Amino acid sequence: MPHITVIESLCIPGSTERVNDDACGATASIAFVLDGVTSLGEPLLPGTSDAAWASHTARDLFLAHGTGPAQDLRSLITTVAEGITARFEKERSRAPRERYELPWTTMCLIGSAAGVLNLAYVGDSRILIETADDEVHNFGTNPSRSAFETQLAQKMIAARAGQPLGSAVVLPELRRAREVVNTPKGYWLLGADPAVGAHATVTSLALSGPATVLLVTDGFYALVEDYKRYGDRELIATAQTIGLQTLARELRHIENDDPNGARYPRMKKSDDATALLVRVEP
Repeated sequence: MPHITVIESLCIPGSTERVNDDACGATASIAFVLDGVTSLGEPLLPGTSDAAWASHTARDLFLAHGTGPAQDLRSLITTVAEGITARFEKERSRAPRERYELPWTTMCLIGSAAGVLNLAYVGDSRILIETADDEVHNFGTNPSRSAFETQLAQKMIAARAGQPLGSAVVLPELRRAREVVNTPKGYWLLGADPAVGAHATVTSLALSGPATVLLVTDGFYALVEDYKRYGDRELIATAQTIGLQTLARELRHIENDDPNGARYPRMKKSDDATALLVRVEP
C-alpha cells in the first residue's frame, strides 16, 4: 500500500525576533511545506503575523483532510482553501480594505498513490525527488526568485540595506504586485480563495520503486538557487547523509557572513527556512 514516512523535518525562523511564517506536515498519504507570504498591512487576524496565520491554518487543514489513500490533490487543495475562507471570515477583525491585505501562503504538496507520486504547487516552494533509477527530478516555479524580487532587493541595498521589508523604499511596489494575486493578471497562492484548487500546478511522476523526496521553501532552497552551494542532486544527497540541521547551520553561516546582502542581494538577511525529507513507498 502506498505510504509516506518522514525521515527528518526542519522549520526555522529567519530571526529570533520574528514569527516563523513557514509550516510543514505529513500524513501517511501526503506531505507538504508552506511559506506564509509576508504581510503588507496591519494584521487582520489573531497573532502578530497574518502570514503565519495563513500557513498554520493551511497546515492544520491539510493534516485534517489529507489522511485518505490516493488523494485527488486538486480536490484536497480546494477543500483546504474553503476551510481557510471559512476561518478567515470568522476570525478576521475587519473586512480587508485592499486586496494586498489578504493572507496568503505558498505551497508544495505530494500525494502517494499506487505506482505514482502526485504533486501540486503554487508559489515558490520546491520539490526534489530522487527515484529508484537514481534520477533527481525538480518540480516548482523555476527560477523561484523573480526578476521583480531581485530588483527590489537591489533597490533596498542601494538605499542602505538593513531596513525592514515594510520600508517605504519598496512597500508601494510590493503592494501593487500583491493586488493581482489570484487574478488573471497575476499569480496564484493558497489562501481564502477556493478557486486556487483549479489553478494550482498539478502533475505526477511514475515510480518504479521507493523514492526519497525533499520539499523545501525558498528560504532553504537558497542554498542552491541563491548561494550556489549545492546542485539539486547534491542537496538531496547531503540532506540524507549529514541531515537538515547541519544544512541549516551552513545556510545561516553564509547569511551571517553577508548580513547586508552585498554579495547575495535579498530582501532580508535570513528568510524562514523549511525542509521536509520523506520516503515514499509507491
